[in-house]
Amino acid sequence: MNSNNSFFRKMVYLLVLMMIAVPIVWLGRPSSPGDQGGKLAQQRTEARLGQADLGAIDPASETIRLATLGLRGIAVTMLWNAANNYKKTEDWTAFQSTLEQLARLQPYFVKVWQYQAWNLSYNVSVELDNVRDRFYYVKQGIEYLMDGIGYNRDHPRLLDDLGWFTGNKVGRADEHEIYRKLYKLDEDLNPNDDPTLRDNWLASKHWYEQAVDAVDQKGQSLSTMNPTTFFDSPARSQISYAEAIEEEGIFGETAKRAWREGARLWKEYGEREMKSTDDFMIRLVDENKWKLESARLRNELDALDPGIEAKMKEEAQGQLTADQRRVWESLPATPTPDEQKWHSEAMATMDVSVAKIAARIAKDHPENAAKAQSLATRIDEANRRANLIGSNRDVANYEYWRIRCNLEQTSEALKARDLAHQAENRFAEGDPEGAMGLYEQSFVEWGKSLDQFPEMPRDSTTGGDLMEFIEDYAAVLEQLDLSLEDEEVANRFALWELLEINDQQRKFAGAIEAHKARQAGMPVPKREESESNSLINPAEAVPQ
Repeated sequence: MNSNNSFFRKMVYLLVLMMIAVPIVWLGRPSSPGDQGGKLAQQRTEARLGQADLGAIDPASETIRLATLGLRGIAVTMLWNAANNYKKTEDWTAFQSTLEQLARLQPYFVKVWQYQAWNLSYNVSVELDNVRDRFYYVKQGIEYLMDGIGYNRDHPRLLDDLGWFTGNKVGRADEHEIYRKLYKLDEDLNPNDDPTLRDNWLASKHWYEQAVDAVDQKGQSLSTMNPTTFFDSPARSQISYAEAIEEEGIFGETAKRAWREGARLWKEYGEREMKSTDDFMIRLVDENKWKLESARLRNELDALDPGIEAKMKEEAQGQLTADQRRVWESLPATPTPDEQKWHSEAMATMDVSVAKIAARIAKDHPENAAKAQSLATRIDEANRRANLIGSNRDVANYEYWRIRCNLEQTSEALKARDLAHQAENRFAEGDPEGAMGLYEQSFVEWGKSLDQFPEMPRDSTTGGDLMEFIEDYAAVLEQLDLSLEDEEVANRFALWELLEINDQQRKFAGAIEAHKARQAGMPVPKREESESNSLINPAEAVPQ
């Protein structure tokens, strides 16, 4: 009997196992050509979780991971520690070899590629003295990211980092002039020999566009990246390209096309719908639209009971105590704790918000209660959208770059930069008089260009750029025993307003005071010899 029971139990177990195996096989059946496979395989394909969907499949990587016999975590920890030790001891060969092993063990862990690429391009490169050696490790970091993208196809974070390394590390380092030349000549970084990508800024724009396309077209997630600073990157690289070629002496139609393309991309960026922190979609160009909508709705609300806001403010003012009224009308420069308290109370009492107005209309005119509450809600929504768009525009400095791209395309601005570049070369060749005339012509052209864009803040980045030209001009004047304080020179100078606003270090305080005195018909303060001579060190003024 016991023997029969044992046999029966075994048969039941076998039957249960067969019943469990059927759905497992059905769910886990792998896909093959012409067959989507089981449910798990289909969902893996839809979510792009398969290795082939993530990126390249490396047999060597798989072999190494299998060889760890389940101890991959321990192996990875040991390799990270070894990499950090090699970095501290500046054993760059062993460091790079260790990074390769880490990449083989964790090819789909994005942070590996990010962290170690940054180490190579930013941390290791600065430890070397020779500029070509430094560029070699900058290049290694860029190529490391490219390898990471091979394993993590269409990953927006890695593509965005690649755009940053290619653009900012190559184009903004202290050695950027040499780096840009080395980048153009490097065949490893330009395997397709595309002339439009041999410039690091255009290559940077290309990678940023790939990152944007991964989000827009391929459904990749932005994760924690800020949409405002993510989507503006292609336009910023194009703008940086325009700045770079002008710095290198390329002007005319080529520079104009570069700025025109920057303006186009910046306009597209402003018109793009982006998810906001409040989860609704915004466009940077819509700030004024929502402000106008708020004003229109407010007029509708006021029309339900004309004069209600003024009436409520008058009533609120009547509720203030004598102390509250005093500090509300004029808060002392250094208020006491009591005065601060009274001021806060007065401000709260005098705050006649849209919600309060709607509630008052609902109380005084019950027939308009629903409409008043609806209008108040819509006004708050419009204000919230306008304020959120405004804060995002500030983050991107949207308005400045919109104006800047248009200003730089003008014939006057193009000519002004060309003249300043010629002046710099003329001074380096030992012709200060020729350089002085070219700088003065440049300033006249800059004045004409800025007059076309009065909305451009004079204390913006453009003002800072022009201050560099003015300081170079001052060095030229110093060589000729002249100064901006001299009346003859001052009369030819065309950027006094901009100079006064941007002279934060007061290098030209004496010249500005003298100019103001002449404008007012007053005696010009005497120029102190020591002060004028301290403006520019003659040794520093000699071209190197």
